[in-house]
Amino acid sequence: MLAKNVLIRPQGSGRITISWTSDSPEVLSWIFINGVFAVGPFMAETTDRAATLPVPTEKTFVVEVHDFEEIEEIPLPIEQKPLVMPQISWNCVETATAYRIYHTIFDTGSIESLMLETLPMGVERMEIDCPIKLEGRGGRWHSFRVESVDQFGNESENEVVPHFAVDLPLVPELSISRDVETGHLTFRIA
Repeated sequence: MLAKNVLIRPQGSGRITISWTSDSPEVLSWIFINGVFAVGPFMAETTDRAATLPVPTEKTFVVEVHDFEEIEEIPLPIEQKPLVMPQISWNCVETATAYRIYHTIFDTGSIESLMLETLPMGVERMEIDCPIKLEGRGGRWHSFRVESVDQFGNESENEVVPHFAVDLPLVPELSISRDVETGHLTFRIA
């Protein structure tokens, strides 16, 4: 069950404190940041809970807290498709023996390349998920073009369709080391 009323407070650069209230003290909590496992199972003897975690800096991020009663049941994060694997769809052409999907990244000056060739499926509208994960760190413009191919190998001439891909930032990792001489701990967020 997804926890509601999660309070997030900044704790300096790259760290936050997450506070929430669980339905009962017996439930186990799992925390995900940008769909990536961060903490769990988190156990407390009260319904009021809090955890301090490292987070991406200078970018947005998504925090999910899930509460479960069974320790064997490990939750999955809410599925995220951050616009880097869009669905490509087009209307079918009766005379087409194949379809070719072309792709370009606008801001790199790359040359348009054939990304995929697929056969007709006997449906009015074709829909496929993009077969590659698009580059989207910080946001990036891509373009697609779908062409029908007839029995002689002739291609149609369709317009380019732009797509803005935005990927989520990576979740930073926390590493802790101890100096054997002094016993001091060193915390690093990378």
